[in-house]
Amino acid sequence: MNGQRDTIFEIAKNMKIDLDEGQKFISENLDKLAIDLQQKSKKFSFPFFNKSRDFKGLYIYGGVGRGKSMIMDIFFENIRLQNKRRMHFHDFMKEVHAKIYSIGQKNKNIDPVQVFAKKFVEKTKLLCFDEMEIRDIADAMIIYRLFKSLFSLGLTLVTTSNQPPENLYKNGLHRDRFLPFIDLINFNMKVSQIKEGKDWRKSLLIGKKTWLNPINLSNINIANKIFSQLTQGFNVKEEEIIVSGRKIRIPNSAGGIAAFDFKDLCEKPLAASDYVELADKFKGFLINNIPSLGKNQNNESRRFIWLIDALYDRKCFLIATSEVDIKKLYTGTEWKFEFSRTISRLLEMSQVVEN
Repeated sequence: MNGQRDTIFEIAKNMKIDLDEGQKFISENLDKLAIDLQQKSKKFSFPFFNKSRDFKGLYIYGGVGRGKSMIMDIFFENIRLQNKRRMHFHDFMKEVHAKIYSIGQKNKNIDPVQVFAKKFVEKTKLLCFDEMEIRDIADAMIIYRLFKSLFSLGLTLVTTSNQPPENLYKNGLHRDRFLPFIDLINFNMKVSQIKEGKDWRKSLLIGKKTWLNPINLSNINIANKIFSQLTQGFNVKEEEIIVSGRKIRIPNSAGGIAAFDFKDLCEKPLAASDYVELADKFKGFLINNIPSLGKNQNNESRRFIWLIDALYDRKCFLIATSEVDIKKLYTGTEWKFEFSRTISRLLEMSQVVEN
């Protein structure tokens, strides 16, 4: 999508990612959207996909591990467009609530949603975010007004989800007040399902051992190589997320994968909710230097239990370097009963992926 306009398929091929039929279909849709956006940025305008409707983005849904975020990331990284922004959906909504509250406090006589939308679109013409999933009633009650304003002001949205629009906020409280947002998506966005197929990350993990012990140069190199393969073609960077006012530093992340040292996650005063936020944001984790956990690491052990519960429940995958084998990981007594479940989950998560 540069001056020569490489397609997403060509870029993925250079990244040694072999797109299947469903992934190619989504890629082609994003390529068409890229052409439209670049034409509009040159003051020319023509409808996206359809002569009768000017779509304002793409809603991509399908199963876990189908490469939705990976393809969107390639699109985002390679489109030559200013004023673009890539966010996780929940981070976006946190920003929305905070800024709308601030605007409303300063001036009671204006619509803070409209003011926020106008300021946002002044700086952001293309918004891409992961995992649209409405859980919070506060999000559900505001999202229709918000995106009605954003779309009317010219925002283009690309989002991924595991659900079709009709299943968003299913069985949620006061869902009848949320339904207009579903109509808004269907009218303004091209809704595209990615067909069932391989889990692209698992295909890269086929035949690989993902719990690596002991900690030595060989295992460290293996873990780093797996991380490099999973993030190939993406910009590895440091970032942070804010949970309940606390900043959590992610030392290295790219392509939906995050890399930490054990001390980053379990030797700091983090709560179970922090690990849930991380597991919602990333699909896979590399955790280095996991020690043998004994009676002197009760706090660290408890946090590790919370961490693995969050990763397991959200079907994240784990690559780890550790001093010891999984079955010998915990030697304390305080959390012996609770840790037995953690051991079971780790054994399941660390099974060698087979064809």
